[in-house]
Amino acid sequence: MDLRMSREMKKKNTEEALRKMMKTCVKRPDLMVNEAIVKFCSTSSSDALEQHLSKTKEQSHPVDDWLKDLAEKLADLSGSVKLAGLGALAFAIFIDIISSSESTKEALRCVFAEEKASEVWDQIDECLKRCMMHTNDDAELINNIRRIQHQLSAALTKLKNSMMRDGQMSSRALRAWVNGAAFHIQVRIHLVRLGGLQTCGPVETLISVYECDLELLFEKHKMENKYDLDMERFKKFISEEGSSTAIAVALFPLSERLKIYYEENYDSQKKQIKQHFSKVREDLPQLVSQRAHLSV
Repeated sequence: MDLRMSREMKKKNTEEALRKMMKTCVKRPDLMVNEAIVKFCSTSSSDALEQHLSKTKEQSHPVDDWLKDLAEKLADLSGSVKLAGLGALAFAIFIDIISSSESTKEALRCVFAEEKASEVWDQIDECLKRCMMHTNDDAELINNIRRIQHQLSAALTKLKNSMMRDGQMSSRALRAWVNGAAFHIQVRIHLVRLGGLQTCGPVETLISVYECDLELLFEKHKMENKYDLDMERFKKFISEEGSSTAIAVALFPLSERLKIYYEENYDSQKKQIKQHFSKVREDLPQLVSQRAHLSV
């Protein structure tokens, strides 16, 4: 009895050490929804845009020329749905461009650096550009966004299938899909705002579809995943835990090591992504009725 308890205690201690190692020594790719999408497409998009402009004013000098350009672009748009959500993100990028400051667009583009995700990024880039081109032509804006969202949907399906069926699963590809899906949802929300969709039904359907896809993609990612140790951190771990613990961890069954690695590094991210989709669904009434203000 004592021997069995001793073995169980030893296994428990080794598992705890393994979890610590997986948290501190393993390279953990970021699969989360990009901050720019979360911030500018939330129910606080108007505040986020105001703060972005204020910060840019502080960091970019002189400001007179580019503020004049911004004021011209904003003419008659105060309190408009075109400045909310996806529009807020487009205007934040426009502010970066005319002020020659740190690029929100570049940070977003990096999420789609994976070659297989280039088609998804092309549609996102085009959508943001059209949001700025047609601020004074509602019909043209709606038609362009409607066309692009169909193309974006097809690009996301292609990316998903490459991971699920064609053996091209990777953390970078999965991250691109997650962000593309999050952006696509915001495109449909913006269409409701602009009057291009009459109800939130298509948005809710899309969220449900992407929630199901998310489960399938993470399951596939889990099956094919491996981990890379940060050797400097691993050396520190050994010095803190002792060589005997490190050996016990190394002798732990590979399947258990991979299971714990995934739990510590990806399950929490999957949970947060699901929460993001759920929050968007919950906030839909406020999101589609948003109007934003921007004072130059």
